Amino acid sequence: MTIGDQIQCLRVKHGLTQERLAEMLEVSRQSVSKWELGQAMPDVEKIIRMSELFEVSTDTILMKNPIEENVNENPLHLGSVYLVVKDFERSVAFYESFFGIEADGRCRSGNKFVNFYIDGKCISLMNESNLIGHCTDPDSPYKFVQNYWVEDLMLEYKRIKELNIGNVTEIRQANPAYYYFHLTDPDNNIIEITGGYHMNEKICQSCGMPIEDKKLRGTEKDGSESADYCCYCYKNGAFSKDEIMEEMIESCIPFMLEDGSCKSGEDARNALLKVIPNLKRWKSSEN
Repeated sequence: MTIGDQIQCLRVKHGLTQERLAEMLEVSRQSVSKWELGQAMPDVEKIIRMSELFEVSTDTILMKNPIEENVNENPLHLGSVYLVVKDFERSVAFYESFFGIEADGRCRSGNKFVNFYIDGKCISLMNESNLIGHCTDPDSPYKFVQNYWVEDLMLEYKRIKELNIGNVTEIRQANPAYYYFHLTDPDNNIIEITGGYHMNEKICQSCGMPIEDKKLRGTEKDGSESADYCCYCYKNGAFSKDEIMEEMIESCIPFMLEDGSCKSGEDARNALLKVIPNLKRWKSSEN
């Protein structure tokens, strides 16, 4: 087990996604990814902060006193428990007082939901009036929604379908960065599963733009069509700009705002951070 494996083990054990751990440490999600892949090392300040978050010694993270547990091999990791509420604002105020902490995620979700992180776990309040198009029928008597995340949403979807243990919805999109499907248990409770998902459509492996239309594809040195990149990112066998991944993300934000896929620059940036670091150009880059 490497230091990166150790960080991943502790993160999964505490039910955190890479994005959530990155937020807590005030770093980018790709930084956490590079730590876990062994491509970079966290600085001393971040190691100390992780030791506090995970309630372990810095020696544990640095492998001087390695923990014995292995990363949970089960593909499902507990994400959140959703408490569905009718009076959203009153409930937020109640739970802020009850927990003694401010709700998280309000700036991104408005009045749809907020999160409370306690002991490494997440309890979310979900506004019942916003359930249409995201969770299920608002007239349903359920009050809790189980939420789990997986690394590969399509693989998990196929696994659940083959089990044939309950009604399964199709994979849906709540926003540009959030895909999910629902499984209904025997008591009609909703289990929401989310995670990494890439649509079958062909996208540019530099900027993420759909390139099903061959007219949008770049060219190789011999003038042939590029299989991986769009005409804006790649021409004559070379990338059009010598840029780092962060610059690419910033240059894509205006287009996402223009086409209406995101309402704010922050939403667009968060959505792009879910996709672009996983594309071919940036996976093989040291940027």
